[in-house]
Amino acid sequence: MAGVQKVCLNNLNINIKNALIIGIIIAKNSPRTIGSKKKNGETRGVMSFTLRDSDIDTINVDVWGSEYFVITFYERYLVGDVVEISSPKICVKNGNNETYRPQVSSPFYLSLNEGQSEVSIFDGDTIGMYLPLLHIPTKPSAGYCGLSEVVKFQEQNGDVYVDLLVVVKSVKPVKTIKTKTGAEMSVRSIEIIDNTTPASLILDIFDIDTIQRAEAWRASESVLFVADARVCRRARALRLQAGARSVLTHQPHAPEAEALRLHVRSQSPTRGGEAATWAAWSGERACTASVSQIQDRLKSGVPFCAALHAILTHVDLDEIVNTEGNLDELRVRFADHTGELNARLPVKVLEGAFGYSVEQLKAMSTEERAAIRWMFLLEQCSAKVAVTPPRLVILTLRKASPADPIPLY
Repeated sequence: MAGVQKVCLNNLNINIKNALIIGIIIAKNSPRTIGSKKKNGETRGVMSFTLRDSDIDTINVDVWGSEYFVITFYERYLVGDVVEISSPKICVKNGNNETYRPQVSSPFYLSLNEGQSEVSIFDGDTIGMYLPLLHIPTKPSAGYCGLSEVVKFQEQNGDVYVDLLVVVKSVKPVKTIKTKTGAEMSVRSIEIIDNTTPASLILDIFDIDTIQRAEAWRASESVLFVADARVCRRARALRLQAGARSVLTHQPHAPEAEALRLHVRSQSPTRGGEAATWAAWSGERACTASVSQIQDRLKSGVPFCAALHAILTHVDLDEIVNTEGNLDELRVRFADHTGELNARLPVKVLEGAFGYSVEQLKAMSTEERAAIRWMFLLEQCSAKVAVTPPRLVILTLRKASPADPIPLY
């Protein structure tokens, strides 16, 4: 295009009319449709993405056009693509526009309109210089918030956002949920951990591009730097969400990221397993507690570990067969003279306690599973419980025997 001049992001100004900008897409937001003011019944679409062309320089880009154009654009250009943009409109940022967008270094944003600006995949000789930029966090990696601080957050009225450096513990299957308006949307939950607490938290991601990228994330190996994750509560449980402000950097190039990955890997085979890890973190032994004592301590909102001696009153092994996809945990209930307590029993703990693998249990008949279930049901048990209020997870489980009785109280 005649008169086009290549411009780096740090040299932008509003007087440039025919800029050519090259950079790598580091984040995207899903398309939205809005009613057109020009024609009744006609809808327009808008989406945005974040572009980077150096270690420091980032900018947000809005794409406007027909609904079909915007959706097609969203599906064609992915995070990690190096693109060249011709003749964008260079606009000055204002506070109202930036509330729900990633924080960037540029004082400007780019606006692309269908038929006026052009975008294409860049395949020039210098493409190699842009690819490493995908792994540089958009914020200082040393300024993140540890999960031990997040789990202590009290419920607040306003939105709270935190930066995180975490390791993926597990990637859950994609689910379809309904919004308050009745619309369906996809969500994928990522279980995350770090080196500040044994507690894991759930990070929910909603953007289709990010959901697909998560397929490549590996447990205990994938490190994420999450800029501006939203802290929220669902059914009283603390969760994190990646929203329009968030940027997820996979395998960030930072010394802290590699140190965290090595730490998590070294913790896996620790003597005593997760129960020992929780005890070491809290600085206290997992002291025996009754159901009511655990319930009272839950109110503090502070994670802890306890030893529970109680009767197992509920466990349903048929959950393993009836649940779609892979089941990570089963619902269980314990009771003692002070009350009842609901908890989650991880499948790996179930396998160790019951002596059967998930595959073996699935292959059994309903009657065979019921017989195994009654080996534990209404029996005195000892369990180590990890508590991240209001969530209780069983770390170890064993049943009393004549040779090894467990006192109830």
